[in-house]
Amino acid sequence: MAFEIGSTLHAVESYVQASGLFNSVQVGEPKSPPGQGYHAAIFMRSVAINLVYAGGDTRENHLVTLRIYRDMLAEQTDPQQSLENEMATVVSKLMSDLLGDTDLESTIMSIDVAGMDGTSLRAEYGYLDVGGTMYRMADITLPLIINGSATVAGTGV
Repeated sequence: MAFEIGSTLHAVESYVQASGLFNSVQVGEPKSPPGQGYHAAIFMRSVAINLVYAGGDTRENHLVTLRIYRDMLAEQTDPQQSLENEMATVVSKLMSDLLGDTDLESTIMSIDVAGMDGTSLRAEYGYLDVGGTMYRMADITLPLIINGSATVAGTGV
């Protein structure tokens, strides 16, 4: 079956949990404020088959959003740093780690860092209200290349 989405989400979740950067990591967005500290949510943006090899094996692109949350009014770990500096440190660390381990130690073939299949690795910042609490957040767009997760039948290949 194509689109092993659950496996992709689990691989990203396990990798992010192992980073030790977050108080909580979950698949899906939180329905209530996640609390103090840094939190991560993982969810799919899109899936696509980009290539079908002779014999029907596929190469897929799974576009994952990795959202980082921090209560914007919480006291900072280091009072000398601003929330923005702390958020930048966490995002930089996570993105650097991802670049150093491009297969996430799983069945993921690689991270499409430069966007050869359409979307590059990037982070976008904003604010988000979660259950009445305002969070500073960063969405890391994580384009993953998945190789051989399916065989397509009847394609004439």
